[in-house]
Amino acid sequence: MTDFKQSVTEIADICAKKGVSQFILSPGSRSAPLTLALVRHSDIHCKIVVDERSAAFVALGIAQQTGHPFGLVCTSGTATLNYGPAVGEAFYQHIPLLIFTADRPAEWIDQNDNQTIHQQRIFANHSRGFFQLPVEDPHPDARWHTQRSVSDAVNKCLWPIPGPVQINVPLREPLYPLKKFQSSAEGKVISLMHPEVKLSDGTWQELQRLWLSAKKRMILGGLHDPDAKLTEALSQFIKADQAVVCGDVTSNIQQCGGSYFYDAVFSSQKGEVREDLPPDLLITFGGPLVAKGLKLTLRKFRPKQHWYLQSEADAIDTYQALTRILPVTPEYFFPELKEKVLSEEHVSGKAYVDLHKRIENLAAEKITVFLESSPLCELTAMKVILTKLPTASHLQLGNSSIVRVANFVGLRELQSIKVNSNRGTSGIDGTVSTAVGAALTTEKMTTLITGDLAFFYDRNGLWNNFLPNNLRIIVFNNSGGGIFRLLEGSRKLPELETWFATEQNLSAKATAEQHGLTYFRADSMTDMASILDEFFKPGKTAALLEIIFDKNQNSELYLKFMSMAREIA
Repeated sequence: MTDFKQSVTEIADICAKKGVSQFILSPGSRSAPLTLALVRHSDIHCKIVVDERSAAFVALGIAQQTGHPFGLVCTSGTATLNYGPAVGEAFYQHIPLLIFTADRPAEWIDQNDNQTIHQQRIFANHSRGFFQLPVEDPHPDARWHTQRSVSDAVNKCLWPIPGPVQINVPLREPLYPLKKFQSSAEGKVISLMHPEVKLSDGTWQELQRLWLSAKKRMILGGLHDPDAKLTEALSQFIKADQAVVCGDVTSNIQQCGGSYFYDAVFSSQKGEVREDLPPDLLITFGGPLVAKGLKLTLRKFRPKQHWYLQSEADAIDTYQALTRILPVTPEYFFPELKEKVLSEEHVSGKAYVDLHKRIENLAAEKITVFLESSPLCELTAMKVILTKLPTASHLQLGNSSIVRVANFVGLRELQSIKVNSNRGTSGIDGTVSTAVGAALTTEKMTTLITGDLAFFYDRNGLWNNFLPNNLRIIVFNNSGGGIFRLLEGSRKLPELETWFATEQNLSAKATAEQHGLTYFRADSMTDMASILDEFFKPGKTAALLEIIFDKNQNSELYLKFMSMAREIA
């Protein structure tokens, strides 16, 4: 067994040399050789999370913030399947995860052996690559295969598109070697040199011509990491009155000074807005868009030109109007575009920008009056919370109504805040775990705002021994899936509460106390306002604030807000 143990040790060595120095492990017998090789390696740091689903989302939260591949190890069988939700989210958010799944040797699959399922390519449609390692073959070519595969897997985590990669590792017994593994300096490492992709002069000339001929230009950002160079370039387009700039709460371009209320303006679920508001030229970047109303509007009034900045060549035609795929980053594209078109004095488009400015100002006035005159609901609570967030802190937003509400009322308040949300697949699973992972990467305050169902669904995210004290969790408790009380199709169903909203009467207090979080509760705007300053103070433990909403009042005020918003445009 000596050669085999050396091969497992080389997996750890290569990971360390390739910069994958952090792992989250979930306990199991079949994965014991991998676990021991990693925890005994001096350059690798491991944490243990028992629940594999939570473990994968914690890893996702860390990799989401760092951009570096993060390692996962689990035992064989259904443990692997529990990685699935986070793997799907990482795939669509382009987050690098390196996933080691321990397995039985191939001859024992489908032989009624314990903890055995079909694990090869188990994430096939939601991963950037798959590698099957050989079974304890001492031949030099087998070791070369292992070394080459691990290097290649790390490379595929990052290029050409970041994302999750699975390495399936079949392991024979005995699984618990007593001797300490020795690191090897001989492990083969293959480095990846990233190319710099730029557009040709001919392409720029064509894009410049199309830009100058357009009268109504819109730049629209979806899910994207903050970038100072990008924000500065976009702000120049705004100052020059050459384009309307809109960005989701997850686009992290709030500092550029674009439209803060575009989601409310385009809030009609049928795309019923003024025909002069949609653009002729649309340039988009980033991942999925929160603003459903704008999506429907752009599908109804399709731009003549839609350019999408994306690394992959696949046609992601969200608005059914795609005309050009530009395989470059927005950090490269917009500064270059700025230099080529903002010097043109004869460029038209100001009338279109002015139209949006007038509607934006009207929206700001009406929304401000509504929020200042309304009692406690998700909208008013969200507005107050976002104004109280510590400067330059981090925010994680839950899905369903939470991220939508923040997009409606919070863009202006988030100019110094880094915002993330699991919008790759928009699921509620893993919300708490992702926030825990994100908080582990920084000393800055990291706040999660989530709904009650998402919180209770992922309570295991708090089940670990390393809960960071810079974590703050705010639970909007409206007794169930409040989004179904707001959607036009579901809110009038007689089966609403039992089969869709799944009404519940749980409190987060016991969960908070069980896991050592300081607990706060608010039942009114007055309670919440008085609590938030104390809640956001640095402390020795993480903290949780549970806000109790009257479900009927909450849905009534939300629908009133939407009705008001639709009248703006």
